[in-house]
Amino acid sequence: MSKAPIDTPVRVRVLRTLPEIEEIRREWESWPGNRDSDIDSFLTFLRSNPGTVRPHVLVVYRGGRPDAILVGRIDRGRIVCRVGYLGVSPRAQIMYFVYGALRGNPSRENCESMVSEILRSLSKGEADVAYLNFLRRESDLCRLATKKPGLLSRDYIRISQPHFAAVLPATVEEFYGGLSPGSRWQAKSKQKKLLKDFAGAVRTRCFRELAELDNMIEDVEQVARKSYQRGLGVGFIDCPDTRERLRLKAERGWLRAYVLYVSERPCAFWIGDINRSTFGSDYLAYDAEFGKYSPGMFLILKVIEGFCDGNRDGVTEVDFATGYAQYKAVLANREWSEVSVYIFAPSFKGISLNIVRSFIGAIDRALKRALVHTKLLQRIKKSWRDHARTNEVTKS
Repeated sequence: MSKAPIDTPVRVRVLRTLPEIEEIRREWESWPGNRDSDIDSFLTFLRSNPGTVRPHVLVVYRGGRPDAILVGRIDRGRIVCRVGYLGVSPRAQIMYFVYGALRGNPSRENCESMVSEILRSLSKGEADVAYLNFLRRESDLCRLATKKPGLLSRDYIRISQPHFAAVLPATVEEFYGGLSPGSRWQAKSKQKKLLKDFAGAVRTRCFRELAELDNMIEDVEQVARKSYQRGLGVGFIDCPDTRERLRLKAERGWLRAYVLYVSERPCAFWIGDINRSTFGSDYLAYDAEFGKYSPGMFLILKVIEGFCDGNRDGVTEVDFATGYAQYKAVLANREWSEVSVYIFAPSFKGISLNIVRSFIGAIDRALKRALVHTKLLQRIKKSWRDHARTNEVTKS
């Protein structure tokens, strides 16, 4: 779809109902983007999430034609304010814009129109706060969302995370050649040890069909319930929302769920989807009992080897998603910074939420700086994760 000239008449429309969304399905589907902002993924979440009140999708029209959208919804939820892994979560009406919310023409003019509409909606009391989920730091949308709001509505504790990806070469040899010598040696040595200690009993399986979902979830749950992610309340959780998302991906042919088995016991999984030529990572975990073999890395490398050698899915890039992890830093050859941004309503509740979040966030940052300076941060994180994993194993 061709872009409208910048100087054509502009208006912003807010879609608040499902029939209104269906009116622009053709244009929405014509713009590429992340799976979270795919129209059917978005509609599936709306229907399955009990905390969602309604859609809140911004559409910029130029010359009477849709030129860009910002995919969002109104949720009854909580603002998470943390000190380390601990925190408080005051309730709020949240205007939540999903990851990869901007589709279509990302011009500065369109982004300015969108941020202005967010501010209008907040001033009208449609939500207590707007949340824009991890924007590229250098993007116009990110810059405007941080600078355009008034002083009392701005986000002063913006969370920044690295985002890692790997552009894949044509052969397995080239891929391993791109790793550092130390990383390559360590990966190969642990692969050999696992294959030697469990000779003939190591296999991987890819689940992608709708009929395979129940078996896949059963095996994945065996690993997930013993992971530190479960102890922290994150990662893969078998619930109706997760099943509905996986069902949609399987129906559309997007799903790729890889499970590593040792002696027929699931010990690691990597779940994601295919979006054009990119495999996007959603969930990854492993059974700590096999930790000395690095089963998560073993599985990732086997999957990537498949992408590089006889790749039937046409994958040329792996998106490891937002957030730091050592395996991402080792395997990635692309990295950029992303920032999540809050905009608070110019109301008593909105400003109060901003004050509370800013105060707690300032304490968290000061504490982290002190821990980094004393080199204790990684030890504390490891101890907390080990504790969370032990709790989950005890429960199971």
